[in-house]
Amino acid sequence: MQSLRLFCDVAALRSFSRAADLHGITQSAVSQRVQQLEEKLGVELLDRSVRPPALTPAGELFAREARELVDRYDEVVRRVAAMSGEPSAAALTGEVVVAAIYSAGIDLLQALEEDFVARHPGVEIRIDYKRPEDVDRAVRSGTCDFGIVSYPRRWRGVEVRPLRDERMSVVCPPHHRLAARREVKAAELGGLAMMSFDAQLPVARHIKRYLRENGVEPEITQEVDNIDTLKSLLEHSDEFAILPRRTVRREAEDGTLVSVELEPELNRPLGIISARRARLGLAAQTFQDFLVEHADPDARRAPADAVSISVTV
Repeated sequence: MQSLRLFCDVAALRSFSRAADLHGITQSAVSQRVQQLEEKLGVELLDRSVRPPALTPAGELFAREARELVDRYDEVVRRVAAMSGEPSAAALTGEVVVAAIYSAGIDLLQALEEDFVARHPGVEIRIDYKRPEDVDRAVRSGTCDFGIVSYPRRWRGVEVRPLRDERMSVVCPPHHRLAARREVKAAELGGLAMMSFDAQLPVARHIKRYLRENGVEPEITQEVDNIDTLKSLLEHSDEFAILPRRTVRREAEDGTLVSVELEPELNRPLGIISARRARLGLAAQTFQDFLVEHADPDARRAPADAVSISVTV
């Protein structure tokens, strides 16, 4: 089964080296495993005379059928393991690599990672935080199992699975003039100093567009590329920022920051992206399902079924 899974990834990624990175083995080992399959079947599955390597007609048929077998095997393993009362805990092993944008919420993802590993001790999770374009690149190159980005859009070659929609709010220190308000209208933010995300990030562009649509030209005093740094700076400033409300719950409870309702409503969608033709291993698929279920129980999410689209980050 592992050889079938490996061949499916070579076929999907059109690359021995990317498949090797995905499986944590050498490129030579991948080539040898594929060659052994070809010898056993008595046909060439890949045309190595072109770059990237292309599937032969026999390879197209084998990849299609093998992919169905691998998916079916993973589903059977999941169902059988679930009968133990601890769904797939004993069956899950291996490493899952996730590439996530910095503003996805490092504290939340770390907590979810720890919870998942406690349930599935045979799995090692690695979350690499990157800029949006680097998350996209990691997914397309096969150097991660899947990625997490904001504002996913239609594009070729990548699947997107909705993760959560985050309600945005005005966030400021307790001494700020807005801190005593229960609600603030976007039009009232004109003339106030504001911290924001790096202007090149999608979230920054959407916030800026939202304010302009409400007649406000942002007065940006500082830009950073992640939520945690932005929150830390806000605590010792006289500025405000527009952040996902969920990400400041802890600070609001501690009294170090105040979250004020923003009107009209502004939401930031997050999505999970993966290479459209690649197949996730059982551990990666289970962790992805876990994220969708637990990432934000009170958020309004679209149905979790993946759709074949891609993403502009």
